[in-house]
Amino acid sequence: MASVAVITAPNIGYRNTGMLTVDLAFESLRRRTAPETEATWYTLHTPETVPLRECARGTDLPFRFHPLAEHLDSLRDHDAVVFWGDFLHTRHYLEQDATNRLLDFGFAEDRQAARTLLNRTLLFADQPDELLARTLSYGGTILHNAQSDYEDKEYGPLFTRLVTRSRRVWVRDPLSAAKIAHLRGDRTTDHFGSDAALLSRPGDLDHLATTDWSRAVPDGGAIGVFLGARTPIPEWLPAFCQDLSERLGAPLEWLPWFDRDIPAAVGHIAQRPGRHTVGDLVRVLPRYRLVITDTYHLAVNSWGAGTPAVCVGAPEPAPKTHDDYLTLSDVKKHVFHMAYDATDFYLSTLPDSRDGHERRIDRLVRLMEGGGAETVAARIRDHADHSAAAFTGTLASLLDTPRRPGSPTSGP
Repeated sequence: MASVAVITAPNIGYRNTGMLTVDLAFESLRRRTAPETEATWYTLHTPETVPLRECARGTDLPFRFHPLAEHLDSLRDHDAVVFWGDFLHTRHYLEQDATNRLLDFGFAEDRQAARTLLNRTLLFADQPDELLARTLSYGGTILHNAQSDYEDKEYGPLFTRLVTRSRRVWVRDPLSAAKIAHLRGDRTTDHFGSDAALLSRPGDLDHLATTDWSRAVPDGGAIGVFLGARTPIPEWLPAFCQDLSERLGAPLEWLPWFDRDIPAAVGHIAQRPGRHTVGDLVRVLPRYRLVITDTYHLAVNSWGAGTPAVCVGAPEPAPKTHDDYLTLSDVKKHVFHMAYDATDFYLSTLPDSRDGHERRIDRLVRLMEGGGAETVAARIRDHADHSAAAFTGTLASLLDTPRRPGSPTSGP
């Protein structure tokens, strides 16, 4: 049986619904295209590092994660290795999010020890070229990488080696794809993949348990709202949501994509009663008329389900301090919508006049009622299907190629 090692970003307690949909998408692909292939899952620290989120408890998820650092040598026993999604290879992620979490949970004594561990696990510092030649990366991003990152004597050579010697790399945005083309010296290969979450097609996640919660959508649809998690809610936004709701004849309701209190600015929006599961959060998306959010992967998953997403983001400022997490930057939301000609659905938090808001609402209603939103969703789906075929074809060729006798199984 062919085997693949899948390396994903850590999602402690399964608190981040979007990151969970990224992981589930690989399993969707495996079930659909290579059910005979065995996948083994690795991450820096497992979801069980903290208590699981309530709506994830008892969910029959199709994977169990192994702590990557403890099982690093076992990667060489697999026919292929796949880095799947997120900011795994960016310098800011290694310096900020990843290092801080390793320190928080006691997996490293100090920042240098954490960086050494990350160089080994995510940049494959000690792994042989033979393993890199069997390594794919899909759905990541290096959106915020800059020349100063590559000139870092520790990060630059390791990152460049990984990117140039891996079998193939697909990144989730066209700007990162241009950077990969420069680094690999390859202007003919298509490096622009979709966000990994989009590789689950509608219906692929129907195996997740649901309740009546996701089926009790009002007649005529509703507008799911999840705001205040990533971007401060501008003063004008609650009225904008209400006006759009009235124009579409669809009530607003709170969508608990993360477990958090409803912000006071939108505290008037009702939350559907009853307990929900992770499966409910995914299955409700195609039942909505529209989703309004400031959260990247909720917007991505909504479009993937065929439901338009109005995404809210702040104009990008320069980082205020070295500790500002670039993984939470609003740039990724804007770039995603720009890549698919969907910027009609992207709202800047900058102040605007009442006339400007009314024009925005008019444009959104026309797009939703005239078929424009469906065109955007189809464009996103078409690209996801195209890049999924390229990825699965490349992975299949790796899994079907016998490893040369004498290929190293241990040691650099």
